[in-house]
Amino acid sequence: MADTHTYRAGLPALFAFFAAQGLTDLAALGDCPPEAFRPWLSGPPPRRLYWVYDFHGPQMPEATACGMGLALPGNVFIAHTRALVWTHFRRQLGDYLAAPAAGRPPLLLCHGHTHVPSLTYYRPPEHRLLYINDCLRPQEFKPRKACIRLEPDSVYLLVPGAFTLEEERYPTFSFAVLDNANRRVAMVSLRDLRELEDLELFGGGG
Repeated sequence: MADTHTYRAGLPALFAFFAAQGLTDLAALGDCPPEAFRPWLSGPPPRRLYWVYDFHGPQMPEATACGMGLALPGNVFIAHTRALVWTHFRRQLGDYLAAPAAGRPPLLLCHGHTHVPSLTYYRPPEHRLLYINDCLRPQEFKPRKACIRLEPDSVYLLVPGAFTLEEERYPTFSFAVLDNANRRVAMVSLRDLRELEDLELFGGGG
């Protein structure tokens, strides 16, 4: 998840949903206040929090890992902006693209900052947008959910979107859940957090 900014009220409900789903690893992709995320670390172990920040911070030293760019298990690389992803992980991306296809797990480059949930297939010279939930004005933001399979020997750019209240008026509650074992990702956008009660991450469409 990314870009909560000053919003905190809905985070306990989201963290409770994550815990109920059996999730243990949470990645915060920048523009998030550390104080709101400390309760995640205080929950029953194992709980891991991967924390990235841009040049202006904020840092969170008590997180499982903290930096401007982090390499996570399972070919997952995270930073706050796309520029920082390229800066920190250009070599890993180049090595992956240069290696012969052999059924390898996909490589994911994940970042926040844009507030627009999206998933892009990337294999030069091909770039293919697989999912996006965008709108011209925040008040037009619509709920949406999709489960997308990730192909082997492929690179994806993943942006979970913002989990916040735009201008403290318009909810844009977006996040993504990566299931590395089954090579799939759930992209979720809500306008009302009560929808978490009936949300099936990898069931149905949308």
